[in-house]
Amino acid sequence: MNDTSIPPSSETAGSSAMPAIEQPSRREAYIELTKMRISVMVLFTFAVPAILEAGSDLNLFVLLTAMAGMLLLACSGNAMNMFIERYTDFLMPRTSNRPLPAGRLSATEVATFGAVTLGASLAILLACTNWQTTLCGFANWILYVFIYTPLKRHHWINTEIGSIAGALPVLMGSLATTGTVGVIGWSLFGVLVFWQFPHFMAIAWKYRHQYEKGGLKMLTVVDPSGLRAGRKSVITAVLLIVVSLVPVILLPTIWHIVFFSLVTMGLGWPYLKASIVFARDRTDQTARSLMLSSLLYLPLYMLALVIACWT
Repeated sequence: MNDTSIPPSSETAGSSAMPAIEQPSRREAYIELTKMRISVMVLFTFAVPAILEAGSDLNLFVLLTAMAGMLLLACSGNAMNMFIERYTDFLMPRTSNRPLPAGRLSATEVATFGAVTLGASLAILLACTNWQTTLCGFANWILYVFIYTPLKRHHWINTEIGSIAGALPVLMGSLATTGTVGVIGWSLFGVLVFWQFPHFMAIAWKYRHQYEKGGLKMLTVVDPSGLRAGRKSVITAVLLIVVSLVPVILLPTIWHIVFFSLVTMGLGWPYLKASIVFARDRTDQTARSLMLSSLLYLPLYMLALVIACWT
């Protein structure tokens, strides 16, 4: 039974005379709940430190089962995010066709899916890794679902909370294969935290009117001029460059150091430049360029880190 507290869309109301439009299947609706592209990216940020921190002591079984647990945890968090934001999602065009506001799944079904995937995730992590990883995973889920998500309707600081939640999988990866967090884990955690700010500021600017309509207190809604969003993008892009160079202290030769430093600076400078351009001229076009730069930065940085540590 669908959640009847969400009003029907205009296409549904009084549309008996309209020809039927094929709707996505329930299976597809459940897949949408997981935000799979985001979940897969989270999985990579989990796996890279897990592999690099363990080095030659890597246990493949532990890695693969831990990745399964991490994926389920991300899927659960994303589903519960949609559960909590179902009324807000209905008000914004970019989210109004999600399974809950579109009436393709009920609130009970989504909450059950979130609870089951959370339970399976924690059981796998506890059975196949260690209590530290499990506790960190549960804390990450709580932070994302019950603090970050509802805070979006009350205060712009939600982005700061969200950046920590988005970076915690890095620490989980380190803990899963070693039981501790080393230099690579902490430095990559810092990279993820600072990387998210220009990325999110660009998104918040591009969809600022929809966020305002949905009642979300993003920084670009609280400060419609975008000055604070632009300034925060530049500051965090600078901090990102500094933190991203920390792993050089672990590299074995001058050639490794030179390679990693050049690649890191080569990735960090365009990201900073895009942030500066956005801060100076806050338009949808500069926000889009900043967002594209952010999407290129993270996978290329992690690839450079893997190459520098493994060769």
